[in-house]
Amino acid sequence: MRSRILAVVFLSAFVIGTTFFIAPARSLSLLWEDQVASLGLEVTSSVLISGEQYTIVVSDRWWYSKPSEDNLAADAMYYTTNYTDSWDWVDNFAAPGGHSFLQIDGQDVDWGPFSNGDTNHTYSINYTGQDAALVFRTIDWVDGNYTNNECKLLVRIYGEHTVGGTIIDADLFGTSLYVVSIFAVILSVTFVTVFCDKLIARRVQRALFLAKWSTGTSSESENRFHK
Repeated sequence: MRSRILAVVFLSAFVIGTTFFIAPARSLSLLWEDQVASLGLEVTSSVLISGEQYTIVVSDRWWYSKPSEDNLAADAMYYTTNYTDSWDWVDNFAAPGGHSFLQIDGQDVDWGPFSNGDTNHTYSINYTGQDAALVFRTIDWVDGNYTNNECKLLVRIYGEHTVGGTIIDADLFGTSLYVVSIFAVILSVTFVTVFCDKLIARRVQRALFLAKWSTGTSSESENRFHK
């Protein structure tokens, strides 16, 4: 009986254990994109649904001192003071005063570590929708002069959605085998325990019979059973 119960527990645990490592396949879909010019003008996105998860991605760079100093460029978070290359920067500095060049709803954004030309000056953040649109604006924190600015930043907003199928954890089968191994040990111990219990019980019964037989107190049914 115990072995049957543990066998059921083993199979149930295997199914339940592997289920935790399987999740619906989800993907990011582009919901909105627009260019935010370096002229300080506001650009408004579509409404983002409350509670929904979004990824906001910004890329590219803009010039903050054209045309006199052609290679003085900035992106969403950093700027360069080197004239060598406006795409692959030789140096980079965070926007002055702890600000960001690209703001959302009039607030600075921490766009993360510096991204150079090899990664297209790309930055991203996660955002939870609030049933409202977002307002993007580029602020010139270097000289505050928008008349000598050129180019723009590309902003994209992605939303998550289920695409069907399942995503299986890379270690699903290794984890499952580990779980199986643990329960296999438990089952093995149980089987050995049950077998030993029966063997010990039979030997005790036989010892009691021999004790009775030696004293002449065993019954005829006991004599037939132990022959």
